[in-house]
Amino acid sequence: IRQDVQSYRQELARPGLLREEVYEPVARTLYERRNQAVDVSHILIRTSSDQDTLSAYRTAQSIADSLERGVPFDELAYRNSEDPSAQKEGSRGYKGRLGYIRAGQIVQPFENRMYAVEPGEVSDVFRTKYGYHILKVHDRRPAKRPVQLSHILRRPSGDASPRPFLDSLRTVIREGGLSFAAAAKEHSEDRKSSQKGGRLGEVNPQGLPTSLRGAVAELDSVGALSDIVKSRFGYHLLKLTGRQEKQTFEERYDVLKKKVAGQPRAEQRKAAFAAEVRAEEGVSVDTTRLLELAGTASVDSLARPLLSRTDSASGPDAPVAALGDSTYTPTQMAQHLMQTDGGAQKTIGELIDSFLNEKAIDYAVTRRAQRDPTLAQQVKTYREGALLFRYMQDSVWTAAAQDSAGLRDTYRENRDQYQLPERVRTVVLRSPADSLLHPYETAYDDGRSLGATVAAATEDSLVSVDTLFVSDDSPDVYQPVRSVDDLASVGPTAQDNEWLFMIRDTQLPPRPKRFSEARSSVVQDHQEVYEQNLVQQLRERYDVETYPERLRSPLSDRSSSQ
Repeated sequence: IRQDVQSYRQELARPGLLREEVYEPVARTLYERRNQAVDVSHILIRTSSDQDTLSAYRTAQSIADSLERGVPFDELAYRNSEDPSAQKEGSRGYKGRLGYIRAGQIVQPFENRMYAVEPGEVSDVFRTKYGYHILKVHDRRPAKRPVQLSHILRRPSGDASPRPFLDSLRTVIREGGLSFAAAAKEHSEDRKSSQKGGRLGEVNPQGLPTSLRGAVAELDSVGALSDIVKSRFGYHLLKLTGRQEKQTFEERYDVLKKKVAGQPRAEQRKAAFAAEVRAEEGVSVDTTRLLELAGTASVDSLARPLLSRTDSASGPDAPVAALGDSTYTPTQMAQHLMQTDGGAQKTIGELIDSFLNEKAIDYAVTRRAQRDPTLAQQVKTYREGALLFRYMQDSVWTAAAQDSAGLRDTYRENRDQYQLPERVRTVVLRSPADSLLHPYETAYDDGRSLGATVAAATEDSLVSVDTLFVSDDSPDVYQPVRSVDDLASVGPTAQDNEWLFMIRDTQLPPRPKRFSEARSSVVQDHQEVYEQNLVQQLRERYDVETYPERLRSPLSDRSSSQ
């Protein structure tokens, strides 16, 4: 029960704690940052192995020194950056210029620097999973919110430009001679969107080619049409069909949480919170004992040898770690290692951190459940219910069911209550389609015997056969067999997702149930006797007294007040 209550407490309090301490702070930072877009350039020096890390760092630092001496950033990016786009003219990233980026579009270390550096300034050398970076912030502006766009696309044909045609079409649409959707269906060469009236759906302007981005920026109202715009895809006529209004943090929370939940930023915040709990509650680890159990002298060795501690015969299991007033054994740490993705590759030092972080979160959840009156009451109610259930299970339900002599006595004393009603024994053929039952219906109606019908159906893998005893309490679908003659058939009849063909065998008169047939009812009645006896014992043990004369009827109170 103690373990069940602890699991319930964790289940109840953990979501609120993680929202408050982990997801909400991370999501709020992302929400606030995404209100701004940053125009940024970068230089990347890749690291492919631990061996060339120092060399890559020195290269990046030498570039930073060149920047300090006044060498233009774009020149250094073009000559030195190992981002493939830096040397591709016309591509995003050419000469290091990534353009406007918002939070959530790049790895967090890059994002953190991008929002920390002021426009016109250059960052120091920093590292991400891709290598070493230096970035320069050119500008920062309010982020453009997604818009709903439609377009009509025409591609050049030979030397002829489609611009005059689109200009004429734009005039017709503006004067009401043709709807934009109809024009797109008839004239757009974008097959995917033309059948939808030109609709492109929700579009982030920052992700559009530069020419289209500028045209969208000039559309100041829903329904507005752009001038004819050229892109690498052809010539476009754009229509603004909707603009997303800014949402509050609470309105965006679920989307933001889903976005950050699988990102390192959430795991980093969780680890930071766990470290706060560990510092507040106090932690101790018997590292010497752990190293001895793992057969090594360094916390940088793999923790894999500790997996043998999951074996119940692995020897004494004295605590090796403590957090607050809780202690933990090598077996618990080994179980954590076994349940962790990539656990076999963790070092002993990483195992200690991972394990204590998890236990710190559990500790904080328990503390929250104890301090929050509402949660504490819910846990208390669950605990009392679990205790009552276990007490009743041990003292009444299981005890009564296992009292063979008592069950026989209850059966003999109440035998007249355990009766089988009048029933009709019925053979039922079932199949997923009525067409599969028609051959059996036809053959039976043509004189095939009940036994032969059952034998044939038993060999059919698409038909199942069983015998039912239909009484007044049976479901409605079976009731027709009670009103036909013996050996008459009913159906095929539909029931849920199957079809039934029923043959009435014979009617059985009422009779007393044998003990084996009545056992479930006998057990229930015997449990009531056990419960009554238990209540009486508890009343006597705890000197229960009642004062019925002190109970007044609400009606009598009302009548006296009148």
